[in-house]
Amino acid sequence: MEDVEELEAKLEEIFRKEEKKFKRIKDEEYYKVRQLAFDQRTVRSLLKLFNKGVLYDLTWVISAGKEALVLAGMGPEGEVAVKVYRVYTANFKKYVDYLAGDYRFIPVKDRDKIIRMWAKKEFRNLKRLREAGVKVPKPIDVTGNVLVMEFIGKDATPAPLLKDLESLDDPESIMNSIIEDIRKAYREAELVHGDLSEYNIMYWEDSHWIIDVSQAVVITHPLAFSLLLRDLERVTQFFYRRFKLTVPDPYKLAEEISG
Repeated sequence: MEDVEELEAKLEEIFRKEEKKFKRIKDEEYYKVRQLAFDQRTVRSLLKLFNKGVLYDLTWVISAGKEALVLAGMGPEGEVAVKVYRVYTANFKKYVDYLAGDYRFIPVKDRDKIIRMWAKKEFRNLKRLREAGVKVPKPIDVTGNVLVMEFIGKDATPAPLLKDLESLDDPESIMNSIIEDIRKAYREAELVHGDLSEYNIMYWEDSHWIIDVSQAVVITHPLAFSLLLRDLERVTQFFYRRFKLTVPDPYKLAEEISG
């Protein structure tokens, strides 16, 4: 990718192909998603990643949520996920609160700086969790408000989320593996996911994969225990509801993990 015009033409092509999918959501939201992709800060960050050889191509839009736009792409090692962050005014206080209790980051109130810091925070959290043996996508690079990471899935089709699965060969084993990763995250990476549920756990190649770790906090954060407990409550309740499992007491688990 040689220049901004070429990259913008590529993005235009992607959005033209995806227009029907996006038209299912409100026109106002479609405009915001498109505006984010063509924002000059985003375009410059993407161009840097192309010029560094981290990205070879962008193929389509995987998802467009309140926190980020996620694109599928290609890099030197194959398929990648490209996450472009945005900060909504309604969520601004949440981002500041999560960063304020994290000794790794100096709190700021400038929204542009918050976006870059949030992207860097997810990159560092992914790296730290992966080094602890937690099943998370491999972080590849971060530039500005754009994070590139391993793609979980195949042929630009992402792996399903736990919430979309009606059956599993061994749900108890999967639940126990997720709890073990929560334990590894706390004890070895010294992090708590803080928003873990069936909505951000993928299932691929007979294993779970934990995603969306930008808000994960260090265990010295004042909210660490309450967030750990909430993660365990959500995970165990999902397996109880969906698969009728006998599940462990989340409070006892949280005490044991943090003890």
